[in-house]
Amino acid sequence: MMWKTILSMLMVCALWGCHGQSGKSDSATTQAVAHQQSDADEVASRVQEIYATVFKVYNEEDSLRNLDIPMENGVWENRDRFNKDFCSKEWNRLLARVNEIDSLNHEGEMGFWEADYWIMGQDWHNLSISDVEVLTVTQNEAFVQLKLHNMDAVKAVGLPLVKEDGTWRIDNFLVADSEDPEKKVEMNWKLAMQQYIEKETVNSKK
Repeated sequence: MMWKTILSMLMVCALWGCHGQSGKSDSATTQAVAHQQSDADEVASRVQEIYATVFKVYNEEDSLRNLDIPMENGVWENRDRFNKDFCSKEWNRLLARVNEIDSLNHEGEMGFWEADYWIMGQDWHNLSISDVEVLTVTQNEAFVQLKLHNMDAVKAVGLPLVKEDGTWRIDNFLVADSEDPEKKVEMNWKLAMQQYIEKETVNSKK
């Protein structure tokens, strides 16, 4: 429901802009629609490019050990590269803080990362995505819905994106509790990181 609420709000703004001025010509309206479609196509292409690059590495490896080469401060080589190349500055800031906390307070423990947001699980096989749909797009923000296929599971994933330095980047990963994105969001990774940082900060002051 959250996804549709966001979409509805943006649609109201779009409709207000289109119909609020009766003097606008049909030609101008047509050009605006065409421009928005072009932006949506760009966003969809970017998301497909990102997942094709990420899943190529995952599908070539058969274990977390092979995929990730441990580096300093809890950073993992391949995921670190994916995050820097494909995710927003805010996402990377939160990620760095979570990894710092885990390296300081939870060395040798599971810590925050009990699953992988790229594959929405812990294990993987024959990863792919389908039904990529751009629900909203503005000059600097977009929201994409897709289906993520991992082994025998299919999950509805929502991706808020932001445009930074001229490039579309993923700002969060959301997953619904079924293939129906109308249902309750099961995991909001950005919110989970924020809450984890807040909790660990409070605990460290006790």
